[in-house]
Amino acid sequence: MGFALPNGAHVYLASGYGPAITFTGATNAEHAVITVSAADDIAVGDIVHVNCNWSGIDNVIAKIDAIAENAVTLRNINTTNKNKYAAGGGSGSIRKIEEWTELPQITEVSKSGGDQNTTQIQFLSDDRQRNLNTYKSAVSQTYSIAHDSTLPVYPLLRQLDEDEETVAAYMYVPKAKENRYWAATASFDDTPTTAVNEVETVSVVLNLQSPAMTFYKITGAAA
Repeated sequence: MGFALPNGAHVYLASGYGPAITFTGATNAEHAVITVSAADDIAVGDIVHVNCNWSGIDNVIAKIDAIAENAVTLRNINTTNKNKYAAGGGSGSIRKIEEWTELPQITEVSKSGGDQNTTQIQFLSDDRQRNLNTYKSAVSQTYSIAHDSTLPVYPLLRQLDEDEETVAAYMYVPKAKENRYWAATASFDDTPTTAVNEVETVSVVLNLQSPAMTFYKITGAAA
């Protein structure tokens, strides 16, 4: 059992990508292995944005764990369920994230969504209804940041808001010794919220597009 405070955490958005590298033949494994068209521009430890026809790993953000010729292992990308991930059917592309821009001066973080929705059924012989799980609602994160129009992240947020592009994001949580990666679209309201005797803030909403976060523990100097 373990737990940690989020104090000291930093949040980053991808602001630079390498070219797309196509892949085929994703394996069914605890750490999926993909066969890329070329591995010259990637290395062990790189963070990549995955786009795949397997919806369960489409838009996941993964760390490269090993490279053997054109076989690339994606750490913690579990595709062992052959009912969900048809054997030999995984193909798509990866893009290396080459640059990150910090979302600084965060004053508040909140999360909405992710709730389990249900439907009810009752048979003639039943005295009470039964709940059946249906789907989980979409997840959004809202960040309030102290307003400063000169921050480098402002132009990036405006561009992401306008383009509605899905980008990688990650949070470094030092007390948990962990990096957390996901993909999201961004909505940016650059009109400051103003109140007497309070720091002005603006709002950034990240709408998660990846099926789940990927978590990587930090060991030694590795990130």
